[in-house]
Amino acid sequence: MNGWRWALLVVVVVISLAAGLATPHDAAHDQWWNRIPAFFALFGLGGCLLIIICAKALGKALLQKREGYYDAD
Repeated sequence: MNGWRWALLVVVVVISLAAGLATPHDAAHDQWWNRIPAFFALFGLGGCLLIIICAKALGKALLQKREGYYDAD
C-alpha cells in the first residue's frame, strides 16, 4: 500500500476508536443480545458459515455436471 493509504487507514481507525470510546455504553445494554458477550462476532461467524454452506449447495445443484458430461456426443 502507498504511504497515503496507510495514513488514511490510521486516521479512520483512530476516528473509529475515538467514536467507540465516546459512546455511552451503559445506555446501549437494554437489548438482550447486548448482554451476551461476543454475540455479534458469533452472529457474524454463523452468517458467514450459512453463506458458505448455501453457496456450496447451490453450486453443486446448479453448476456442477457429472463426469463425462462434455465427452458424450
